[in-house]
Amino acid sequence: MRKLTPVLFRSRVLLSIVAVAAAALFFSTSIRAQNISEVARSGPYTFNLKVLPPETFHGPNAAMAHDSGAMAMAVNGPGHPNHHLVVFIKKNGKPVEHAQVTIAYRQSQWAHWKELPVARMHVAGKGPETTHYGNNVDLAPGKYEVRVNADGHSATFRVILSE
Repeated sequence: MRKLTPVLFRSRVLLSIVAVAAAALFFSTSIRAQNISEVARSGPYTFNLKVLPPETFHGPNAAMAHDSGAMAMAVNGPGHPNHHLVVFIKKNGKPVEHAQVTIAYRQSQWAHWKELPVARMHVAGKGPETTHYGNNVDLAPGKYEVRVNADGHSATFRVILSE
């Protein structure tokens, strides 16, 4: 059996600590920050559905700027939203800035569809090229169907939320 020298022993211990720390960081980050992005096409539109952590709309550090449509749900508001359910819509590679958009979701094929109050927004400081539609919402972990309609063109997405 090979004898461990003090230097070799310290190297192995240090390597083990680094490996455990890296694994803990990876798993804690992936659990806390679930981001979902799904793409579908319908007619002239490309829909990019995203499920993200909730976004802020008010105050000096707001991440989103509300443009029109339904009132944006505050992160600490009623219902305590835990996700930002939005769709980026493009036509010929360019953002669609003006569309009649509806977003509905349900947790099982037997459940009733719930309509999301749709706000039109863009990333604060970025302008119309980041136009997207949706809102903050409270969603429990599970499987969801999300149906997006823009000007008569529809796409249905299936997503799984782990948190």
